[in-house]
Amino acid sequence: MSDRIAVLGGGSWGATLADHLAKNGHDVFVWEYQENDADRLKRTRRLPTLPHLVLHDQVRVTSRMGDALSGRTLVVNAVPSTHVRATFAAVHASGALVPGAWAVSVSKGIENDTLKRMSQVIAESAPALAGRVAVLAGPSHAEEVARSLPTAVVAAGPDEFRDKSVAVFNADHLRVYTNPDFVGVELCGALKNVFAVACGVSDGLGFGDNTKAALMTRGLNEMVRLGVLEGAQVITFLGLAGLGDLIVTCTSRHSRNRSFGEKLGHGKSAVQALAEMSMVAEGHPTTKSAYQLAQRHGLDLPIISELYKILYENKPAPNAMRDLLARPPIPEMMHIQPFVTQTSV
Repeated sequence: MSDRIAVLGGGSWGATLADHLAKNGHDVFVWEYQENDADRLKRTRRLPTLPHLVLHDQVRVTSRMGDALSGRTLVVNAVPSTHVRATFAAVHASGALVPGAWAVSVSKGIENDTLKRMSQVIAESAPALAGRVAVLAGPSHAEEVARSLPTAVVAAGPDEFRDKSVAVFNADHLRVYTNPDFVGVELCGALKNVFAVACGVSDGLGFGDNTKAALMTRGLNEMVRLGVLEGAQVITFLGLAGLGDLIVTCTSRHSRNRSFGEKLGHGKSAVQALAEMSMVAEGHPTTKSAYQLAQRHGLDLPIISELYKILYENKPAPNAMRDLLARPPIPEMMHIQPFVTQTSV
C-alpha cells in the first residue's frame, strides 16, 4: 500500500530515504529549508556529498513547507537535531498537517539545555503529532543505503506506529527490526555519536585499534549508565541502535562524527574542525547534552567529560587522553553490574 510521505531535510540521509521510499512505491515530497539547495536538488537529482545517489524521478522537492505537507499522512524528520524544534514549529504554523498524520524521526541528538529527545521536541513543537512519533535508528550510513547495500535498522515507538514504520521502510536490502524500548533506541542513536567523535580524536592522535576498542567498550559502558537512568533498557544497548550503530559510527570512513574528531586530534579547535565539515557532526552538540545529563544524574562519565572539555573548554586532546589513562584503576563492571543483574536477557 502506497503512503503519501513528506521527508523534512534534503541532506544525505533525508535524500537517501526519500529515494528509498519512492523505490518502495510511496509518493514522496522532500522539503529543504534553503531554497537554493532545494532548487539544485530538484534540478540535478544529486547531492555533492553523496555521489552514488540519483534521486528517484518520482520524488518532488520544495522549500515551501505547505507544499511539502499537503496531503501527506507521514512526516519523516531528517533535519539536524539542532533544527528540529524550529522545523516542527514551522510544521505546526503552516496549518498544512493532515489530521491523523504521524511521524518517523531519523534525527539523532539530544536538545541542548532542555535535554529532550527528538520525539519529545517534535511533540512539543507540533502538538498534533504527540503520541504519534516513531524513531528509526541503527547502523545505516547513507553512502551505503544509497547503493542498496544490505542494512539492518530498528524501529521503536508506540505499537501502531512502530509497526507502520516496518511496513513503510522495510525492503529487500533494508531490514527493519522492532524494539519496544522507545527511550533506549532514541538515546542510543544520539549518544553513539559522542563516542564516534572520541574515536576520531584517537585516530587523529595516531593511536591504534587497541585504543579505539577501549574507547568503544568504555563508551558503551557510559551509554548504558546514562541511558538506564533516563528510563532505557540495558539490552537495547546491545542491539542495532546501540552496539551496532556504535561500531559503524566509530570505525567507518563514512562517519562524519569520526572525521570531525580526527580533525580535533590533529590539533584543530572545534570551531576550525566544524568549519571544514561539509556535513553536520551531531556529536558536537550531543556531547554538551550528554555532559549536562550526566551532571543532572550526578554521574562521573570520564569519556564524555573529557570530550566536553576538548570541545567546549579548549582542552588539548593529548591532555584529555593522558587524564583518561591516569584515572585510578577500578573493577571493569563496577558501575554497570547492578543494571545488568537486574535485567533479564
